[in-house]
Order: sequence, then structure tokens, then C-alpha cells
Amino acid sequence: MTDSSTRTLINLRQLEVLRAVMRYRTTIGAAEELGMSQPAVSNAIKLAEAKIGVQLFDRVSNRLLPTPDARILLADAEPLFRVHEAIQRKAWDLRTGRAGVLRIAATAELSQYLVPSVLRLFLQDHPDVRIALETLRMDELLENVESGSADIGVAMRPPTRPSLVQDVLVEAQMMCLCPPGDPLAVKPVLSPFDLRERTLIGPAPGAPLGALIDAAFERAGDHYNPSIEARFSNVASVLVDQGLGIGFVDELTARYRPGSVSSSHRFSPKVPIKVCGLVVRDRPVSRMGQAFLEQARSFLQDGLGSPRPPPEDAAPPAAGD
Repeated sequence: MTDSSTRTLINLRQLEVLRAVMRYRTTIGAAEELGMSQPAVSNAIKLAEAKIGVQLFDRVSNRLLPTPDARILLADAEPLFRVHEAIQRKAWDLRTGRAGVLRIAATAELSQYLVPSVLRLFLQDHPDVRIALETLRMDELLENVESGSADIGVAMRPPTRPSLVQDVLVEAQMMCLCPPGDPLAVKPVLSPFDLRERTLIGPAPGAPLGALIDAAFERAGDHYNPSIEARFSNVASVLVDQGLGIGFVDELTARYRPGSVSSSHRFSPKVPIKVCGLVVRDRPVSRMGQAFLEQARSFLQDGLGSPRPPPEDAAPPAAGD
């Protein structure tokens, strides 16, 4: 007699069907995505509901709406889908001779300049390596590295997870950007006092970086209240270039802003931030992955230790200066 605790109630293919139906709300849409017939999708739903013993979809006006039980089931299955997708990619890499591919996950602000710059140097020494770069939100990045969908991650001030090791590549800080012609542009260091009554652009106070800025303002006896909330530093930089206010951005964005006309300034009290490489704790890092992280470390530490380039429209020094 089979132990009920070990009996398979639902398999991966059935979960894929339920996931597709939940996404499209119809058996037709799910069938097209999965390459199945519509009756096969309908039968898979009925079989899953019968074996599990709960209703997974409500039939409303020719649409299938997931029940709370279905949402719970599929939310728990998401890590399984990510692992399955990672295995599929690895299998395709082997089949197509792409075993030498390095999969990198990075957040948006690091994908714009840092990762491409490091890749340019990295590929000079490793010309045969193929690269797969994904730009992801922080939570997606962490999940992709954990599941193996990405070999390594690169992120700014990532949250701690027991399964991941954070390799600090460089310690940077938050900076201020001033639009051209702003009276504060002559000051090398800006403080909360300087920024009173000014239009501020930056992360929301409740966001991770915004909370750090707010804490710095509080240490100075002031309050951080941006008029324009911008989640990403590269977006804040563009807003400053448009003359909309003074922006808070990370040090990498402050340094590397192609086409920017705003000036960068240190902020005091200092708001430190770390740029980290992320790898799985119990999984060996490939030689390619380790080489990329070392290249990133060298690039960041050399770059942040050198003088910052002036804005593109800065006037050249007068003769004899």
C-alpha cells in the first residue's frame, strides 16, 4: 500500500499548465504558450483539481480566475520553475557548445556602465567566453543567483541571505549632483544645511538607500524629504541635468555619466555603500566568474581612487593655470 505522504499529487508539467492558465486566464492562451491542445490543458486542470482535492480556478465569463489555493500553490512553486529554467539553459549550453558561457545578473544602475566597462576589459583576456547579462530587480537578482540561473550577481548594498556570499568589490558613498549654474555647484562638499529649501531628487525615504540618506540628515539634525522620488541613480542624474533639482546618486553614477552636464559633490555626513559580487555559498565559483569579479574589483578600486572627470560642458582651464 502506498503511503499517502509520498504519493505524487502534481508533477512539474501540471504546474506549468496551471502557471500558464493563471497568466493568460484562458485555456486557449495557455495552450498556445505550451504548445498543447486546448482540451489537453483543460484535462490537466481537472486532473490536478481531482488529485489535490481543491478547486484551483473559478470559471467567470469564459475566463479562469485562480483561487487563493492556486495562488498559494504556484507561489511556492516559483523557485522550482527557476531551477528548472536554469537547468534548461545549462542543457542548451551543452547542446550548442556554449559551455563557456558566463551568466551575470546585475541591477539596473550597474548594468548601464559598470558591467559593460568591466566586460570590455574582461573579454580582452578571455575572448572565447560568451556572456549572458540579465538586468534585474534586487529580489529577482538574488533569486537568480540562488537558483543557478546566474553564475554571479553584481549589486549595490544587497540584503543579506544565508545562502549567498557577498564579496565586497569596493566601498563607495552617496554623492550629490548639481545642475549647471546652481549656486551650490562651487562647493566641493554639501551638507543637509546647504540643501534646506532646495528641491531634492533621490530614493524614497522608505527605500534602502533613502533610509541611509535620511539617517545622515537626522544625524545633522535635519530631515530628508525629496520632492522627486527616483529609485535609480541613473534616472536621478537625468532629472538633475534637466535642472529639476539637486540629486542624490551613488558614487559610480556620479563618476560615470556620459553626456551629463551636472557637477558631482561629496555629501557630509558620509553615506557609505558597498558594491558586491554575489555567489552561492556552497557552490564553487567558476574560474571565469572569479576572473570577472577580480576584474570588477580592480576597475572599481582604480576608478574611484582617481580624480573625477569634469562635466562635459566644463570650460577648459585658462593658459597658465
